[in-house]
Amino acid sequence: MFTSSTWALRIFGISGILGAMCLICGDLLYNHVPGSSSSKATKMGNLPESRLHNAGTLGLVGCWFYTLAALHLYLAFQPAGPIFAFMLSIAFGAVMVGYGIGHTAYFSIATGAHVAVRFGSDADQGAKLGRAFFRRIVHMIYIPAAISSLMMFYGIVAERSFYPRWMIVFLPVIVYLLKSPVIRITTGRVRELLNDSYDNVALFIFFIISTLVLWNSVVF
Repeated sequence: MFTSSTWALRIFGISGILGAMCLICGDLLYNHVPGSSSSKATKMGNLPESRLHNAGTLGLVGCWFYTLAALHLYLAFQPAGPIFAFMLSIAFGAVMVGYGIGHTAYFSIATGAHVAVRFGSDADQGAKLGRAFFRRIVHMIYIPAAISSLMMFYGIVAERSFYPRWMIVFLPVIVYLLKSPVIRITTGRVRELLNDSYDNVALFIFFIISTLVLWNSVVF
């Protein structure tokens, strides 16, 4: 018999999938210009303002879905105990909030590049301040990302979650670290799309697999 926790696992897992889809679309609106070999700042400097507005807005919407998805992990790691699961969900939730903030902060790079191009200056130079701000946020996100990744790894290896051990392969940090070989073995349009949105593709893959694996799980 299914319980409310089973449906909660499904709903929060799907929330993560929707969040990843929002951020992937946002990444592509920011960065993707088919066939272009220009820098990201140069590409954004020549994009319509409406497209950049939509790209930034998707960061907020995606963040809402991503934050709810932290509860998916809270339920998935209940076998490790409520305190462990709570701390993991807080750390992972901080990462998800950071993704939304970072994505929205990326708009400052686009703005600087756009203004520079408009006044006949260099897009990369105009984006310099925004890029520095974005990198600062990314470096801060590494802290909760490391904590949550280590906790997830331990919980799965020690069989203190509802995941099978092979789920380690699909942890976001593992998929993220595989970016270079994955980009190298792909070609053409697929390679461009992955390169322009890989960070959120990693989360998309994780939430797809996690939701399927836990689809019929019952949390006691």
